[in-house]
Amino acid sequence: MRIPSTSWILLSLLTAAASASKQSPPSCPALHIFGARETTAPQGFGTAQTFIDLVIQTFGSNVTSSEEIFYPAAGGREYPASVTTGIAAVIKQTATFAARCPKTVLVVHGYSQGAQIVDDAFCGGPDGESLKDSSGPLVTGLVRRNTAALILMGSPRFEVGREGNRGDATVGGFAARPKGFKCNALAGRILSFCDSPDPFCSNGTDDKTHQEYGLVYGKEALAFVISRVLI
Repeated sequence: MRIPSTSWILLSLLTAAASASKQSPPSCPALHIFGARETTAPQGFGTAQTFIDLVIQTFGSNVTSSEEIFYPAAGGREYPASVTTGIAAVIKQTATFAARCPKTVLVVHGYSQGAQIVDDAFCGGPDGESLKDSSGPLVTGLVRRNTAALILMGSPRFEVGREGNRGDATVGGFAARPKGFKCNALAGRILSFCDSPDPFCSNGTDDKTHQEYGLVYGKEALAFVISRVLI
């Protein structure tokens, strides 16, 4: 979904002054970005904060709002249940916001486990113990229509050859999608970043790689969001 022309005119005028203006966005802003954090990060945006800040700085804090996904982000034995809870949180929070602000454009950013729950909520399952009996999107039709872009970074659901893949990974993650999987409901609206040294979205051994997607690919992801959002 793209911001209507009238909103784009307003957006252009206000963005120029964004650095000087710290106004809060209206209750129903032109653009709203959801962020889902990585495993074991404390409640908040976690490493997803890097890209979320970039989006807000670009479009302007006076026309852009953000919202964290509230879920455990637990690891170890609690990981499957955490993913299940996270999927439900994405579905509920996006539906609640879209119902309240049906004309607001949405961007959804997930990092690591956060990317997994976003992918599952928008593209369906199955996903092991976390999502057993599902195919197709679980979010509402209004949410799908209003979503301009999904930005996934370090997703365990990463699979080689999927539309929207970025990075040099040649092996999928520990919860990789089946080969040939397509998310038709969000076709052309997903970017998923994974590099080969990453031990979670691929089979590498470098945790540092997993934490740096916002820094390495943030501008590329931002350019994609701009291309999807603006007329």
